[in-house]
Amino acid sequence: MFHLLNRHVNTLSTGQVRRVLLVRALVRRPELLVLDNAFDGLDLEGRSGLRDIVDRVLRGFRMDILVQGVGDASDAARTQVLLLTHRPEEISDGFGRVTFLDGGVEGGDGGAQRGVRTEDRSGRTGEELVRSLISEESDGGGHDDDITGRRPWDVVLPGGGYPSDVDVKAFWERGGSNDAIDPACEGEEVLVRSCGLKVTRDDVTLISRLDWTVKRGERWHLAGTNGAGKSTLSRLLLRTSMKNGAECDSAIKGSDAVVSDGVLHVTPSMTSSARFTRGGLGWVSTELHLHAAHNWGRRTVGEILLSGASFMFNADKNNANHAVADGASSEGVGGSVDLDIATTAARWLGLLGSGHGDDFFRRPFSTLSQGEQKLLLLSSAIAQRPLLLVLDEPCQGLDIWNRGRLLGFIERICRVTDMSLLYVTHHEEELIPSICHRLCLEDGNVVYCGLK
Repeated sequence: MFHLLNRHVNTLSTGQVRRVLLVRALVRRPELLVLDNAFDGLDLEGRSGLRDIVDRVLRGFRMDILVQGVGDASDAARTQVLLLTHRPEEISDGFGRVTFLDGGVEGGDGGAQRGVRTEDRSGRTGEELVRSLISEESDGGGHDDDITGRRPWDVVLPGGGYPSDVDVKAFWERGGSNDAIDPACEGEEVLVRSCGLKVTRDDVTLISRLDWTVKRGERWHLAGTNGAGKSTLSRLLLRTSMKNGAECDSAIKGSDAVVSDGVLHVTPSMTSSARFTRGGLGWVSTELHLHAAHNWGRRTVGEILLSGASFMFNADKNNANHAVADGASSEGVGGSVDLDIATTAARWLGLLGSGHGDDFFRRPFSTLSQGEQKLLLLSSAIAQRPLLLVLDEPCQGLDIWNRGRLLGFIERICRVTDMSLLYVTHHEEELIPSICHRLCLEDGNVVYCGLK
């Protein structure tokens, strides 16, 4: 982190900000350190470093001793660590007790009756602990509970599986189409064209000399370490698409990234006049989730599904007051999705399960769990049935079943439609078979672009 000490926080990536927050928590020498999905958003090096720190803290090292690299912590005061995680690889060997929370069943008041049990770890690996939780929550269908080496989308889902290819294709083709292609890309069906693109913020170069195209039907993995420019690029794609494909040469807000050189063309997203159509660019990211949690607390599930989270986010950024009033009507905010299409997407992503009736659509966003909020944002993007779907770390906050459900659903969409995909992740195990291309950035520069 030392080379970032003089950087303004607005120029840091999501992963770098996460590292700052972790450092702030660690250097306080807390008696209790609570790590709630703390590994999310960190690259491989960051996850390895955090796990090493957690291991040392569990053995009794204080932060000052840790920095000096002293090997004897016998006299150090111990910090108790509480780790909340869905991923077995994050469970260090030093954790001796484990508490399992299962989803339980829906209560009469709409809340979940959760089962809780705490027991000794008894030498079990992280995989064995998660396997124990799967066995506890399984529906008794007799499926194999061994998750070792299993691809996330192969995990058998409790209470039902994935929709068929026929159902997905029918869902995708229902209604009209808003397949407008940027004039500069017409004839080649190019959805994204970047030529010599340079992106800066506060005189810091975030992306430099990017030449890149995404054609219809291509699926890309956007890779790179924290601070490489991945989230900046994904957000810029959304912003440019909302300008109806025009070159994005200025920031929506003064603190946002700007295109200082080069050209970027992106297929336009749907506008408010293109009601009940499909097409454009759908976008889900950690930034969108944070924005929604901070600004949309009183907005309802139905409002977000039908208006489109990407459009609402863009409207907030474009509003003269830099935000749409919390709870205000979304009329004219952006696209509009048919209720049945939105409901289908939400059901297939597991958001509308048993016990979720019409009242669920009237629930405020703030009453949903973190995982439910993420599934709502994903459902909103998929219900748009976009030409290009941009998913920036979409599995953050999702448990093993919902990760599998999301990835399996996206794979089926790619298998039966010509939707293009840009998938940003630090977890190679999340890369579905349909992803065949990779763009790798490092410090804003392209280090690889081509077949995966």
